[in-house]
Amino acid sequence: MKYAITTAIFAALTLAACGGQSESSGDSPTPSTASAAAPATPATPEERGRKLFNECAVCHTTKEGEAHRVGPNLFGIVGHPAGKADGFAYSKALTESDIVWTDENLDAYIENPQMFLRGNRMAYVGQRDAEKRADIIAYLKTLK
Repeated sequence: MKYAITTAIFAALTLAACGGQSESSGDSPTPSTASAAAPATPATPEERGRKLFNECAVCHTTKEGEAHRVGPNLFGIVGHPAGKADGFAYSKALTESDIVWTDENLDAYIENPQMFLRGNRMAYVGQRDAEKRADIIAYLKTLK
């Protein structure tokens, strides 16, 4: 019995977090129940971007002086020319470009790297959600 109640509560909270409704009852969880179970959403774009960047951290480092990984270290990337960080083997497309990593260029690149600059080697399909891209860029701007 305890297992069934726990499962029903978990299902209701999961659906509430996704914006869905529980089929077992048309009522949504009480605010105290939902807020106690749901993790707090980061308050600022920078905080949300830092959380979203975890996906990028598989290939990129962000602290000054850290070694490059599969992708270059992104410390101080905003406002700097593309393909110019010492010690990283960039694609010919990036090294020969005149791209500067402005908000607009980062937005387009993060949305779809291959459409932004054909021939680059970034193995990432892109982030289609404009708000998430803006949050990632807000986080990148803190890396200085």
